[in-house]
Amino acid sequence: MRTPDGWNWNDLSGPDNRGPVDPNQEHLIRWGLTVAFSLFFASLYPLPVVPVMLGTFLLMGALGSCMAAGLRREPVFAPHLTTWDEAAASAALGLLVLIGSSLLPSPPTGA
Repeated sequence: MRTPDGWNWNDLSGPDNRGPVDPNQEHLIRWGLTVAFSLFFASLYPLPVVPVMLGTFLLMGALGSCMAAGLRREPVFAPHLTTWDEAAASAALGLLVLIGSSLLPSPPTGA
């Protein structure tokens, strides 16, 4: 059994230590964590503001993914998921949440 290099993230072993982790699985997990953290931080705001903050945090996550992909010089078009795909998915979900939140009825104001 070979010793994994801690600095080579592209050669990480899976849970059974048989081979490298599937790149699609790695990117889907990372994108899911981005959505989970965005939802967590948005839930710290008052309820009427949560959809707007969730969309904002997702768009900020998309911007961060774009910067990471650019710094890592990943190809935009690849046969597997890349950080660019994470950015596109975060941006799409963020814009969908922002557009959807504008369609929600505003809460009634109490007197």
